[in-house]
Amino acid sequence: MVHLKRPYIAVRDGTYASYGGSQQWLEGKSRQAAACGLIAAADVLLYLRGERELTREEYLAYVDSLRRYFPLIPYRGIDGVRLAVGLSRCLRAAGLPYRARWCASGEKLFARAEEMLERDIPVILSIGPNLPAFWRAEKLTLYRRTAEGAYLPAEATRAHFVTVTGLDGEYLRISSWGRQLFIRRTEYERYQRRYSAGVFTNLVYLEQSR
Repeated sequence: MVHLKRPYIAVRDGTYASYGGSQQWLEGKSRQAAACGLIAAADVLLYLRGERELTREEYLAYVDSLRRYFPLIPYRGIDGVRLAVGLSRCLRAAGLPYRARWCASGEKLFARAEEMLERDIPVILSIGPNLPAFWRAEKLTLYRRTAEGAYLPAEATRAHFVTVTGLDGEYLRISSWGRQLFIRRTEYERYQRRYSAGVFTNLVYLEQSR
């Protein structure tokens, strides 16, 4: 088991505190559909800056300040390569000693995720589109964990970025839509192999800048 060493970023709205950000807070359906990568990047940057909690207004203002680094296609979002390029620019502008690159190797994915978490860096993970049959509607199940420790289906998604905050054995603990959810590792691997491809269903790797 490996996880981030500090509390993950929380966004407070009244008495409610989220687990990371959510593109559902943005105005307009096109932005809500396209901004999961932008939200994941914002959360990583805030965590590396040492932030713990923001109001929703503060969080949305910060997200808006990052938009010029991430060219979003309405309703479709951004690909992993452009997401990594934009994140590298933001890291440099913030004076953080990292650079980002998009990975394509499925074999190294979980080793890289574990290594980043051990260095206390959140991991931007992609659940890619269906390929080559892009018209299909296959999705990956996301789970919630009960107080008793059981994992129950909560959501299903594809073509979506999430942020990994821990590896708990068979399950990846993630932030998505402002909630703590879980991905089953074997199901992610099967989705990548059967319905998508490693070049799209992979992660953004952060390494020390020189």
